[in-house]
Amino acid sequence: MRCFLNIGNTHTQILYIAPDRLNFLDTVSTADFSPEMIHMDELSFIGAACVVERLFPVLRDINAHLVTTEAASKFVDFSLVDASTLGQDRIANAVYLTQKATLPAVSLDFGTCITAEVVDAQKRFLGGAIFPGRTLTRRALNLYTSKLPFVELADKLPPSPGANTADAIRMGTDAAAIDAVAGFLARLEKLLGRRPAVYACGGDRAFFLRAPELAGMKDGGDNFTLRGIERTFR
Repeated sequence: MRCFLNIGNTHTQILYIAPDRLNFLDTVSTADFSPEMIHMDELSFIGAACVVERLFPVLRDINAHLVTTEAASKFVDFSLVDASTLGQDRIANAVYLTQKATLPAVSLDFGTCITAEVVDAQKRFLGGAIFPGRTLTRRALNLYTSKLPFVELADKLPPSPGANTADAIRMGTDAAAIDAVAGFLARLEKLLGRRPAVYACGGDRAFFLRAPELAGMKDGGDNFTLRGIERTFR
């Protein structure tokens, strides 16, 4: 049985694939993740993408194969960028774009951070963008001011302008996130000479999929990055 791990800042996805049984998926808190959660005695291979530094030694101890540009190079050409610090999750997203999308295409991963990965029609990775996610900007406002509260996420924008402090924070953080992504896509369209296919993934994608400013963006599903990890090691 083969196992694939997508270890994000908040959640970890664990996918098991075996030829003689149904595949099954589990999601746990990254803060709680440990190798004891994995069926180690049944595994022939572990592939992983991880963005959490403290877990790299743990993954080495269990002989996990980490996503690299070298491993992904059969799908994507990374020669146009400095990929020395490129996140493993972003590499996996670029790989899955080549399998799922009509290129050129961009993946937008809406999580703790919002990351964008761009692959052109020649399967070349052009780079991308990294934005703070909705929760991250709220935490920054709360942490670096004396009076602003932390405001929980909402499913939609409040009426504009915000009529109270909480709604003002929602408007300032959430509308800014939507407009930042829309602006990036507009710049990308000028660069490519056409609008690329756009796929949304990550745990906070539902909010952005509802935004009129991002109309046309496709839902990449819950397991976009995980599928890219699996494809990398196929």
